Amino acid sequence: MARRQQLDDYEVPAAVKTLCATNFKRTDAYGPEEDALLAKVTEAKKRGSQLTVENYREQLKLLNQIEDEHLAKEFGENVVVGPSLEPRRDLVDPVVGGFKCQIAKKQLGSCKANIKEDGGVRMSINRYDGGIKKITGTVDNVDAHNVTIWVEKEFDVHSVNKLEFLVERTTFQMEYRALELLEQNVIKNVFFADSYTGNKSLDYMSFEWFRPSIASNPEQAQAIRNILNQTSFPVPYVLFGPPGTGKTSTLAEAIGQIYKLRPSVNVLAVATSNSAANELTSRLLEIIPEDNVYRFFARSCARKKRDIEKEVLDVSNLRGSTVADSQRFYEKIRPCRVVLCTASTAGRLVGMDIPKEHFSYIFIDECGSAKEISSLVPIVGVGINEGQITASIVLAGDPRQLGPVIPCKYLNDTTHSVSLLERIADKGLYAKNPLTGEYDPNVITQLRNNFRSHPALLELPNRMFYAGQLRAEASPDKTHWAVGWDRLPNRAFPLIFHPVVGEMKQDENSSSMYNEQEAEQVLSYVDTIMNDGICGKKLEQTAIGIITPYARQVRYLKDLLRMRGWKDIEVGSTEQYQGREKPIMLMSTVRTGSKSVGFLADTKRLNVSLTRAQALMIVVGDPETLQNNRHWEKLLQYCRRNNAVFGRSEKPVRQVVRQDRERHSERRFYKKAPPNNVGRSRFGGRKVQPEVGEVESKMERLGLDGDC
Repeated sequence: MARRQQLDDYEVPAAVKTLCATNFKRTDAYGPEEDALLAKVTEAKKRGSQLTVENYREQLKLLNQIEDEHLAKEFGENVVVGPSLEPRRDLVDPVVGGFKCQIAKKQLGSCKANIKEDGGVRMSINRYDGGIKKITGTVDNVDAHNVTIWVEKEFDVHSVNKLEFLVERTTFQMEYRALELLEQNVIKNVFFADSYTGNKSLDYMSFEWFRPSIASNPEQAQAIRNILNQTSFPVPYVLFGPPGTGKTSTLAEAIGQIYKLRPSVNVLAVATSNSAANELTSRLLEIIPEDNVYRFFARSCARKKRDIEKEVLDVSNLRGSTVADSQRFYEKIRPCRVVLCTASTAGRLVGMDIPKEHFSYIFIDECGSAKEISSLVPIVGVGINEGQITASIVLAGDPRQLGPVIPCKYLNDTTHSVSLLERIADKGLYAKNPLTGEYDPNVITQLRNNFRSHPALLELPNRMFYAGQLRAEASPDKTHWAVGWDRLPNRAFPLIFHPVVGEMKQDENSSSMYNEQEAEQVLSYVDTIMNDGICGKKLEQTAIGIITPYARQVRYLKDLLRMRGWKDIEVGSTEQYQGREKPIMLMSTVRTGSKSVGFLADTKRLNVSLTRAQALMIVVGDPETLQNNRHWEKLLQYCRRNNAVFGRSEKPVRQVVRQDRERHSERRFYKKAPPNNVGRSRFGGRKVQPEVGEVESKMERLGLDGDC
């Protein structure tokens, strides 16, 4: 058995560190190397700057190093000396095991802004012999007041002398290695190709579908047939899946047909998130025997075993009481036909005792939400051998929805924030024929049948983002049951825009915002739905989803729901809802009293927000603020034309917060005087004046803040 090769450190060069430390502004400390790098970074930030065959490796590497150093600098401050930790055995899940402890966020100071769930933790413990023992753990949960840490074995929390929150560099290392292994001819022939050959030896035309409905869906059938026949080889095949068009079902059917019709062929299917990989695994287990499906998790996922579907857990390395080690995993991979994992975890396959050309197909689901360099990890690691592409690549996703989340704001206007899928979409081989207006089906298929939403909910995003090419094909039983609800301004139109002029507020030491009046209006609708139902239909809490772009509003709404006993109503950011759907969606936009809509102006964020609902969508916001953006203005016009605006007057009425102080007894009150440019809200937050609301921090753009 070959042993897994050790990843190189791939340390960030000193010159890049100097550029980051000086905020990319030339100083006397710069030498020739720094000057040369600054010129390259400046060029990369120019409007219209693009990746080319010539600059591909160098630019991807440089921009990745900047992000790498940015995170290292932020996390370098995440050290707490002499922490006070509280053991929390009551929080330990007996199924998962391990040990949990908590640290109050007030001990963390400014470093709490960087601490996120799933992050790494290292604790230095005083030993009886005077030495120091170090143990590692994982951030299990972050709430308004505490950070919960999970470790595999119990330890004495009182003996910890130092606590460090770590930046995870393994993914960076895998990305650097992928670039290092990537040869120039592959860059040209795969990622910048102007032609393709296809696999002439394959000609599968007749199918017995696992899902018979595919026979009546021309786009799905076309995509599956061409994926199986590797018509785009050696360039990637793109499965363009707009919201609700059955992208995951198409992938599952394609992999199932490969399994059935090509019995000597193996498949690697990766996704950018564990939830997407789990969903695809569940779909495949419906059509492929479980002994031919293997789901590989990172060890850090062990603490979430209870949240993983049993059928997925049973075919994974998390099955049983312990996590299967690397050696046992690779023993399982060789005889297994279909392997699933996240894109970063796929990097662990490189250099192991797996036969060359073991995988003939590599699927990357949700590719549009991954950095281009991240997509290279599974492709270069297992799909390229001796400088030649040996696997057929399938990229699935939607370039019209949210792309990669980049924590370094400086890189947001560079190619670093563009996915491989978005870069190639609608260009070159993947562009529509100007004469026919159609894509070349040998390299790309756009799915068009929407199986999610009521036609009224689909119409506007369809026109705005998909040139009106989507077809509403969902079952009326799924999408029409809210029609006729007495709260709808237009009883035949299951969309409501509810005008509210509230106040944007911020907690101290937080850049994210919340809006109490909007939250109250959202809860008013939830109260009606939960108590009275809709058109005689009683709803479970899980049927309702609430989406809002600001992390502070997410937490604010969660707190209010919890106080009312509605803990199963899911509240999340736009990013958290991508790829998801709910029968009922409510949205709080938060922005008010400003000429700018901030990062709500992102059309991809608007597209995701408007396409999650199946049967009913309710948007709460300030129309006078939102109409300053042309895309939001289209939504307002659409609602007005269809009489879907709540109330007779076009002007919103300031909502009155109906709660009394007793219901807000859990809120924090701050003793410090507010800054001169803010007021104090009745519940202790700061009222954000318009000039403050215009300032967007890095975390605000991501819909995150230090308390999320």
